[in-house]
Amino acid sequence: MYCPHMATDIRKTVAAAVAFELGRADRTKRWLSDRSGIPYSTLDRKLKAHVDFTFTELAAIAEALSIAPSRLTPPVFIPAHEIAVAS
Repeated sequence: MYCPHMATDIRKTVAAAVAFELGRADRTKRWLSDRSGIPYSTLDRKLKAHVDFTFTELAAIAEALSIAPSRLTPPVFIPAHEIAVAS
């Protein structure tokens, strides 16, 4: 069953993860836009959690930041055995 609240929470979690990794890399939104191919205005809306990122966009962002795409996804997408190993 679709839950709009859960969708909003996931959107915010993903946007926060992208923003965190962008800050950790000490890069700007403009830099990420140029490197990922996501138009700046689109990236800005997605970072504000107004619109969902696509998997293709997350892959492009991960490649630009040289990180695993899984670092940009919410815990609901991480298999339980991987969470247990990380703890």
